[in-house]
Amino acid sequence: MDKQYQLDLSIQDLKQAVKIMRRAAGRIKEVDQTESYTLNTLISDIEELIDRLDK
Repeated sequence: MDKQYQLDLSIQDLKQAVKIMRRAAGRIKEVDQTESYTLNTLISDIEELIDRLDK
């Protein structure tokens, strides 16, 4: 596989992971605000990584 294709697949995987983590964060928020904040921070970090990779 060429490098660009592998990068594109990785970016797609990360985007799917963010969607799943957002759902989980919503559920966690209902029961525990602190952990929801931690997860949302991680989501933001991953989104920044996606932005850097997707240039």
